[in-house]
Amino acid sequence: MAEAVNWRGGWDLALEEAKKAKRPVVLELYLEGCPHCQKLDLETHSDAAVAAALNTRFIPVRLEGRGHMDLVRKLEVPGAPTTLILSPEGQELHRFAGFKPPQEYLEELKKFG
Repeated sequence: MAEAVNWRGGWDLALEEAKKAKRPVVLELYLEGCPHCQKLDLETHSDAAVAAALNTRFIPVRLEGRGHMDLVRKLEVPGAPTTLILSPEGQELHRFAGFKPPQEYLEELKKFG
């Protein structure tokens, strides 16, 4: 079975963990029912190399945007899916939007972790 991403479900706890581990955070904001979000999850997040990178080099968090509008507004996220890479202190380092196949997603991650 392919390695699964160990998504954290809470923003504050993930940020605390990132500070302690001194690892950047990958925050994935998605919308329930969004076809690009589903494709990203099914095709890219399920890729073994993507899952391994997210689990070993980052603190991965995946949140449904409508349930976290405070964060969506604070980070000025215009649409879903949006992937943000943040420092352990929560400062944005990089972002990319939309579906990315596994290799392209990994290229984005390699820039920061």
